[in-house]
Amino acid sequence: MNRTSELQGQVAVITGSAVGIGRGVALGLAARGMSIVGLDVDIVGNDETARQVRALGNHFMDVHCDLGDPTAIARAFAAVDARFGRVDVLLNNAALWLDCSLTGGSFESQSVNFLRSMNACAMGSYYCALAATPLLRKHGGDIINIITEHIKEGHYITGRPATGYDCAKFSQWRLTESWAIELAPLGIRVNALCFGATDTPMLRAAAPHIADKAMQPADLAQAVYNVISHGPGGPTGQTYLFGTSGSPREASVRQIEALGP
Repeated sequence: MNRTSELQGQVAVITGSAVGIGRGVALGLAARGMSIVGLDVDIVGNDETARQVRALGNHFMDVHCDLGDPTAIARAFAAVDARFGRVDVLLNNAALWLDCSLTGGSFESQSVNFLRSMNACAMGSYYCALAATPLLRKHGGDIINIITEHIKEGHYITGRPATGYDCAKFSQWRLTESWAIELAPLGIRVNALCFGATDTPMLRAAAPHIADKAMQPADLAQAVYNVISHGPGGPTGQTYLFGTSGSPREASVRQIEALGP
């Protein structure tokens, strides 16, 4: 990965930064000069992301944070403000794939799984956007929600295995559209990436047979960069669909290239 300085001095906050897409985007943006703030409960994984970002010669602020805890989120962004004084990109990436079915497990187990799914993704996205907005409005910036093709009609629906995951992602979709309208006067663009299989630990746990042919986290890093590279006058309120299930990776990469200005 060649390092550049085009985003030098800017700061990206990434949730779910310890593995998979979060780590891939952290490395992709750090390679272009951005300082990274990584929010995750996975201390070991986040330490490894920190090591790899710092090996690129850039800053990584490691924040151990439960995204379902608004008090912890407020503290985290207060620390970001104290250290950097700004946020330029918020990537709401964290999510959990848990069995939330009505016919599996006990009432206690299923209700806990559903709450955890919503907290990590839907509620975490809201709390982070709420805390990040005062910092994003200083220089303008981007909120990007990592969603899924599941929200688009005619595409893969998980059904029983992870209704909580899909419910949280549908929430992100509407938040994207609502925030785009609210935050446009502040110079903050809000968009979402909706896509299919990506080779992450989550996918390898749920469907290992398709992981080898899936997109890579570095592909998603390029998608994020292509969206933010439009700059202040770029599109907002969009949910970009690409790399749907069954698409060859080569075709997905071409679709990602088309996201740029």
